[in-house]
Amino acid sequence: MEILLLTNVWTGATSFFYEGNVRSKGMPAFNNVFLRLLDDPRVSLVHIIIWQPDQKINLPKEYSDKIKYYILPKRAGGFVNGMKLIYETTLLGKKIVKQNPNISRIIGFGSLGGITSLIGKWVKIPDFRRIYGTFLINEITDSKLSIFAKHPLEYLTFSTKGKGLLVTNDGTKGDLVFKKLGTSSLPFYFPINGVDKNIIENIEKPDFEIPDEYIIYVARMDPWKRQNLLLEALGDLSKKGKKFPMTYIVGSAHDDEYVKSLHQIVEKHNLHNHVKFIYGLPIQQVHYMMYHANLTFSLYHTSNLGNVFIESMQLGVPMIAINDTGSLDLIEKLAYFELKTDNVEKIAEAIDLLLTDEIKRRELKKEAINFANKKLSSWEDRAKYEIDLMLN
Repeated sequence: MEILLLTNVWTGATSFFYEGNVRSKGMPAFNNVFLRLLDDPRVSLVHIIIWQPDQKINLPKEYSDKIKYYILPKRAGGFVNGMKLIYETTLLGKKIVKQNPNISRIIGFGSLGGITSLIGKWVKIPDFRRIYGTFLINEITDSKLSIFAKHPLEYLTFSTKGKGLLVTNDGTKGDLVFKKLGTSSLPFYFPINGVDKNIIENIEKPDFEIPDEYIIYVARMDPWKRQNLLLEALGDLSKKGKKFPMTYIVGSAHDDEYVKSLHQIVEKHNLHNHVKFIYGLPIQQVHYMMYHANLTFSLYHTSNLGNVFIESMQLGVPMIAINDTGSLDLIEKLAYFELKTDNVEKIAEAIDLLLTDEIKRRELKKEAINFANKKLSSWEDRAKYEIDLMLN
C-alpha cells in the first residue's frame, strides 16, 4: 500500500530529514515508529508532506525509493497566514491523493492531525492521528469554542471522525482532553511509550572526559522542562556549603531565551565550575551518561512520564521526579524518589539526601529496573502495536 504522511521535522528527527542520517538524536516515540513504518513490508511508498522545515531537506539515500516528499515552506506568522497555510496544505494533500490513487492510508503527526482530518474527509480516506502529549489540559475548563479559537488544529485532531487517535500517556492527561473534546466516531488509544530493552548493551561512551561522580538532567531546553529548578536547587546547596558533583544539563537548545536564563542562574549562584551544558549528543551517548550518573531528574509539571523517565527506569538510574498532578501514579513508588512540590529547597534536600545515601540509591536502581522489566514494553512490540493501528 501507499500512505500519505504529514509531519513537521521533530527535534529528534533532524538528522534524518536534514543530514541524511538514520541515527537519531532523540525523540524515540517518533523515530522508533517512523523508521519501522518505512521498513514495513505492507508499505510500498510513503508520500511525506514536510511542514515548514528550517533547512534544506536531505533524506537518507537508502530510503530514496521508499519516500516521495513535498515541502510546505515557512510562512510569516499571524492568524490569516496560518489559515492560508492550513488551506494550502489541505489542497496539496488532496492533489497528492488524486495523483496517486494507490494511497489508502493518511497519517498525521502532532497537531497536524487536524489537517489530515480535513484531507481525509475531502478524499474519503480515514486518517490516523498521533499526538505525543498535549497541553490542552491546562485549558480543560474553557469552552470548546474558546479552545478551537486558540488551538484549531489540535481541537480538530481530537474532535473529528477518523480511523483513530493515539496520544502518549506521558503525564499530560490526554485521556481527559479526549473525554472533553473527543467523539465516539474516533477510536482513542492511550498507551505509555516503549523502551529499548537492550539499552545498556547499546550505550556508547562520549569522546570527552567524564568524571566518576556526576548528576545529569536530560531534556530539551524548553521552559516547561524546568531545568531552572535543578540549577536553583544547586544554588541553594552551594549557599549552604553542601557538596555536590559535576552537573550535566544535556539536550537540544530549543528556546534561546530560556537557555540564556539558565546561564544567568549559573552566574548568579557562581556555579561555573559545577555545571556543564551539552547541546545534543547521539542518543546512545546520552544513555551512557545517564547509566553512569549518580542521579537524574524529571522536574516537569506535566509530561513527566516521557521517554527520558522510561529510559531511566530501564537503565536503573536513581531519579528525583515531581508528581504533583498524579501523572506518575502508575509508577511503583519505590522505583523513583517522589516529590509532591516544585519547591527549590525541597529539591535541594532530596539531592543532598540521595547523594549522601548510597544504599538508598542502590534501592532505587534495583526497583527501577524491576519495574521496567515487568511493566514496560519493548519498542519492537510498542511500535508494532502503533503501526498495526495505522495500517490495518
